[in-house]
Amino acid sequence: MNKAGIYLHIPFCKTKCIYCDFYSVTKREDSISQFIDCLIMEIELNKKTLEGYTFDTIFFGGGTPSVLEPNQIERILNALSKDYKLDQKMEITLECNPGEINYDKLKKFRELGINRLSIGFQSFNEKLLKFLGRLHNAEQSISTFNNARKAGFDNINIDLIYDIPKQKIKDWKNDLFLGTSLEPEHISAYSLTVEKNTVLNSMVKNKSVFMPSEKIDKRMFLDTIEYLENKNYNHYEISNFSKNKKQCKHNLHYWRLEPYLAFGPGAHGFDGQKRWWNKKSLDYYLQNLKQNKLPIESEEILSKKDSFNETIMNGLRLIEGAKINKLNQYLDDNFENHIKPYMKKWPYINNDGTNLTLNKKGLLFTDEIITDLFLV
Repeated sequence: MNKAGIYLHIPFCKTKCIYCDFYSVTKREDSISQFIDCLIMEIELNKKTLEGYTFDTIFFGGGTPSVLEPNQIERILNALSKDYKLDQKMEITLECNPGEINYDKLKKFRELGINRLSIGFQSFNEKLLKFLGRLHNAEQSISTFNNARKAGFDNINIDLIYDIPKQKIKDWKNDLFLGTSLEPEHISAYSLTVEKNTVLNSMVKNKSVFMPSEKIDKRMFLDTIEYLENKNYNHYEISNFSKNKKQCKHNLHYWRLEPYLAFGPGAHGFDGQKRWWNKKSLDYYLQNLKQNKLPIESEEILSKKDSFNETIMNGLRLIEGAKINKLNQYLDDNFENHIKPYMKKWPYINNDGTNLTLNKKGLLFTDEIITDLFLV
């Protein structure tokens, strides 16, 4: 059975975090109602896309999708089940921020069939939360988590960030201790990256903020793996850890280069060969869909070279690695001949004939190794 995922980008936020480069808008709550109408229109206009596929994951991302009311989420889910073949045991994830969602709303979301929650803790350190531009505090993170459990969520991810300016190793270890003490099913632990067009990027450029050294970043990364593995979290992707069988199925579609549909401004879709993306503009999105037009900005058909490079890039982020038979499909030469010179240069690469993987030390050099293996 052909499986695929569905991503819905809900672009509304109360405030913009200094590190975030995802498309989002603030002070636009008055547009939410017409946005839902347009999102449902986009869902209907795409019903022939990926025909023949069964969708086993839905992911409400953002922005802050939990700003939507339960009846709005229900309308979206009804539209999806009307136009697409949905797996009965599908994973439905919703992102939310601590302190911005109460127990009653969580309970209603759970009753609608949302069965996985992703909560953006980021840190338990008040100073660091303030620096990142987060509106919540540590106490609200814990109470939102407890309310989610009480509402019936038994599959919860928490996001944590390390390598934050002025964050000490002991601060990060404390975050890991507090995070794991709640026993979430999944932890995403990200190194803070300086993305273009963010406030953080401007701060680093004008030297009002200095990022921690590479040495500290690598130490925190290795400490994270050791700490979480000792707590029985399975390290399955470079930044992601899960309890047994609780990997994020939706993100695995991305990393394994499997197809997915995407709706909302700035969202990217992929059918296995072609990628397309919507313009990052709420106004453009609303304007086009009111005229029954898709808000697509552009598209690209992946060449063999693109497909090879993306399989390497995503595959080596996964602990299971990149599938060698897949890589061979995109090469004129044999993959064994392609990889030979790199095996000497990078002794951290493992090739068992089925999967190409990196050992633990190799994960420290993932970006360099991936770039090296790219076809140019």
